Amino acid sequence: MAGSTIRAIAHAVPVHKLLHDELVARFGEKEMQSILKMTGIRERRIAAAGQCASDIAQVAIERMLDHHGIERHSIDLLIFATQTPDYRAPATASVLHGKLDLAEHCAVFDINQACGAFIHATAIAHSMIVAGTASRALVVNADTLSKLVNPNDRSLASLHGDGAVATILQAAPDGIGFEKFRICNDGKNCERIIVPAGGFRLPSSPETAQVETDDKGITRSRDDLAMDGPAVFHFAIYRVTDFIKATLAEWNLTIDDIDLVLLHQANKTMVEMIYRSLGVPKDKQFLYLEEVGNTSGCALPIALSEAWRQGRVKPGSRTLLCGFGAGLSWGMTTIRWPDTASAATPGDVDAPVVDSAP
Repeated sequence: MAGSTIRAIAHAVPVHKLLHDELVARFGEKEMQSILKMTGIRERRIAAAGQCASDIAQVAIERMLDHHGIERHSIDLLIFATQTPDYRAPATASVLHGKLDLAEHCAVFDINQACGAFIHATAIAHSMIVAGTASRALVVNADTLSKLVNPNDRSLASLHGDGAVATILQAAPDGIGFEKFRICNDGKNCERIIVPAGGFRLPSSPETAQVETDDKGITRSRDDLAMDGPAVFHFAIYRVTDFIKATLAEWNLTIDDIDLVLLHQANKTMVEMIYRSLGVPKDKQFLYLEEVGNTSGCALPIALSEAWRQGRVKPGSRTLLCGFGAGLSWGMTTIRWPDTASAATPGDVDAPVVDSAP
């Protein structure tokens, strides 16, 4: 065994929907029609009060393990990637370890990553499997970013939803599974997507909770998620696109060698512009935004999970995956699917409200 591949994947989203009509009532018809045209998002799934990222993740994990008959004590690595952990300490991976009754020999840790989280987390799991440190890894991406968005911030309340994805990686023979990874970061622009307060640099206080409206009509406090939309859009359209082209050339691949290109589901306009610049044919594109919104670090693996459910992931085919976002970070990988690739996890993806206690 020389590498790793994806054995199974499943996603879950909260039951509650934030509908387009609700945002029209909040922000106005003209404003929301313009946003809808750009984002392509009509519904977002929003976590209930007290429903944490790990709660949604547990639903996805349990369904995946049960459907595929995966013995949970065979898992020896759990990586939980999130921006919205249950606690400052312990790691949410430890909380999930207890809820899932995983074996004591299963190593667990969190990584704090945003929209590029799936590439980061799978790269780490892949490396540990190749190194012999783990043999079967559970990679979990889960975020309840709606809890960081001011409900009166029309630029982000209309964009973000919540969700979770569970992925099993395991050893694979040479030529099957993940081929290469490339991950980059531009820390000089880290403030382009940021929650200014709430950490130890600027602890939350009555002052940071003060809501203000800027000259662009954006309403939020320093405790809320903030994004420089035009700068992030420019970064994705130009820098990420050039990165994909250069990396494909370095890996001696072209779009002709790829059967499916999956990008971070940021918004419809951004994704379609990147596809156009790369020259990706329609039959190799995939969008899954309209009913779930931009789910941040979950968006790319949710797209993969849904594409698999829809029969777009074929045994023996090659998929390109690219994530990009806060950091600013970006990365990509390609995966060659086994001829014996498992069927997708079927069924309802709604995650009911469950007790958030460990």
